[in-house]
Amino acid sequence: MIPTERIQRLVDPAYVAKLDARSLDDLREMKAECNQVENALSYGRRLAQGRIEILEAEHERRARGGSVEDLVKDLPRILSGESGRSSITDTRVPPPDAPALELHWPDGREQLIADTTLAHLPVLPADELESTLERLRAFERELSDLRHSMHAVIDVVEREIATRQVAGTTG
Repeated sequence: MIPTERIQRLVDPAYVAKLDARSLDDLREMKAECNQVENALSYGRRLAQGRIEILEAEHERRARGGSVEDLVKDLPRILSGESGRSSITDTRVPPPDAPALELHWPDGREQLIADTTLAHLPVLPADELESTLERLRAFERELSDLRHSMHAVIDVVEREIATRQVAGTTG
C-alpha cells in the first residue's frame, strides 16, 4: 500500500533531517504543509469511520431483518454514538481558513470514501458489503497510521521552531 508521493516525502526521515540548517520561514512552511496534509488525512479517516459505522449497521440490520427505513431512522444514533473516532480534545483542529487538500493514492483507494456505495446500500449484495467493509477498515487503519506519522513530523518541526524562538528571546 503506497500513499501519495507527497505523504511519502513528508514522513521520510530525510524531510526533518538537518532542521537546524533551515530558516525559520522554511520551518514554518514545512509545518504548514504538514498540518495541511494531516488535516486531509484526518478528514478522510473520519469519512471512512462514518462509512464503516453505516455499513456495519446495515450488516446488522440485514441479520436481524429490519427495514431500510429502520436504518435511516437510526443514522443519527449510528453517527453520533461512541465510536473509534477521536474526540475533539484528541484532534488538531485546523484554522477556519485552512484550504482543503485532496489526497490521491496511485490505486484510487480514496474512492472508498467518495463512491456511491451508500446510495446503493439497500441493493448491495452481501459479499460486496463485506468486501467494502474490509477495504474501508484497512484504509481507515492506513489513514490513522499516516496521521500518527504526520503528528511525529509536526512535533519535530514544532520543537525546532520553539527552540529557535526561545533562543531568540533569551539571547
